[in-house]
Amino acid sequence: MNINISNITQLLLASLVAVTLNSCNDWLDVSPKSQIPTDLHFDRESGFRDQLTGVYTKMCGTTMYGGEMSMGLVEVLSQNYDLTSSSSYRYAQEYNYTETTTKSKIDTIWNETYNCIANLNVLLQYIDKVNSNIFTDNNYYLCKGEALGLRAFLHLDLMRLFAPSPASNGNAMGVPYVTTYGTGVTSQVSVNETMKLIVNDLKESAELLKHDSLYSSSNPYNSWNRRKYFNYYAAEATLARAYMYMGNTADALKASEEIINAIELANAPFNWTSYTAIETAYDYECDRHFTTEEIFHLYINDLSDIVDSHFNSNAGLEYLSPSDTKADEIFEKTSKNYGNDYRMLKGFAYDGAIKYLCKFWQYTNGTYNKYYPLIRQTESFYIAAEILKESNPTRAIELLNEVRSHRNLSAYALSSNLSSS
Repeated sequence: MNINISNITQLLLASLVAVTLNSCNDWLDVSPKSQIPTDLHFDRESGFRDQLTGVYTKMCGTTMYGGEMSMGLVEVLSQNYDLTSSSSYRYAQEYNYTETTTKSKIDTIWNETYNCIANLNVLLQYIDKVNSNIFTDNNYYLCKGEALGLRAFLHLDLMRLFAPSPASNGNAMGVPYVTTYGTGVTSQVSVNETMKLIVNDLKESAELLKHDSLYSSSNPYNSWNRRKYFNYYAAEATLARAYMYMGNTADALKASEEIINAIELANAPFNWTSYTAIETAYDYECDRHFTTEEIFHLYINDLSDIVDSHFNSNAGLEYLSPSDTKADEIFEKTSKNYGNDYRMLKGFAYDGAIKYLCKFWQYTNGTYNKYYPLIRQTESFYIAAEILKESNPTRAIELLNEVRSHRNLSAYALSSNLSSS
């Protein structure tokens, strides 16, 4: 998602006031008259969990990670698709951000993300005001840790989309880092200062989420369901992502190793997807997007509608997929004989006369329906390898080869003499 569209940031700042004013109403309108005081909403534990559920639900929408911020606009900007000449994304692929359809998508990403942030800030505004006795078990820590972590996660994605990178201009203005709910517009600070705010929230989130059963349980695999929420390991993986973006390789490596080492735990909370889950007799059983490797994923009830709109024959001219030529280039099928790469072998299929990206196809009684990954364990392997390529190239190559071995590329291991460049 490292696509910088900062030249439109100023056009969007004005929308923040409206977002802040209107962000919370829908989720608090639960009384018969569609009016409920915020104090009453947060007088019980369920009110805090409902607030978080609202954020996760909005994140699942097609304007956010259920579409444009994942497989839609952001992926188009990454040039990973070959589009038809009639595609509504064709201007975005040309980086024409002022074209009406493209600008609308960008505006909505900005507005919806800040809407989520506003609702997280409402929760955080109240969580330390209420009697802590309303929370059972470790739910105070989970609610606050998730809210802080999500706030940082969302701001980081806004930074990567709308602001210069720290490497290009750390003194430029970052996106507003909003930490309060109100009617005012939050002042911008520099990219470097904004990244520090992101890191501070993530560090506090990780500390709180040490109470997360995915981290603290003696059998974390039994807490598999916690991966649908922002959990301890999601905080650490996002820290690795943020530190790497900042150029702080020492702390990025430390956070990445937290993820890498967790895989070695007995009953690990996430782990490599077994070949038996990929090489299956029936399509509906195949784990095409390596679910067991996902540290943080969303559960998107409408994922089948999203797939129909872009990833099979129902999409018409709006389908999003690399051509055979581009897919071949991405996965080096011909040039290096990697045709057995699971990402190529299982990730594309024909629906009629056209081959589509099929890894998120939804099947009747499908084992892996509705899950969409936001953070995978492989990202930590790539970050660590990038950091170690000069100081410890042997270890860097080992990390990359470990990933490749679980993509059916054991026979094509990288050479130990591979150049770092």
